[in-house]
Amino acid sequence: MAAEFELGDYILVQDGRTFEIFRPLASESLRYHVAFLGVDVKPRGDEFKVRIGARNGDDHIFGGIRLSMDQEQFARFREFMALAIAARDRTGTP
Repeated sequence: MAAEFELGDYILVQDGRTFEIFRPLASESLRYHVAFLGVDVKPRGDEFKVRIGARNGDDHIFGGIRLSMDQEQFARFREFMALAIAARDRTGTP
């Protein structure tokens, strides 16, 4: 069963081993296999700056989107991302 996380105009969907980002005014979504998904989080004051895209090595994320979240949103995001992490860990790919 798919899980969804909505933030502003963005809808993130994790369905099995596929992670998809729907964004406004885009004719196509961004799709990633969870084995290639990268997430970078930087706390900034009371907010969190989050970048989600394709992982390129250990320290780089290519493409994707950038989001700003407050503490409550980030807590929900962490729970949502736990599903993608669990799916990634079942793939056998680091």
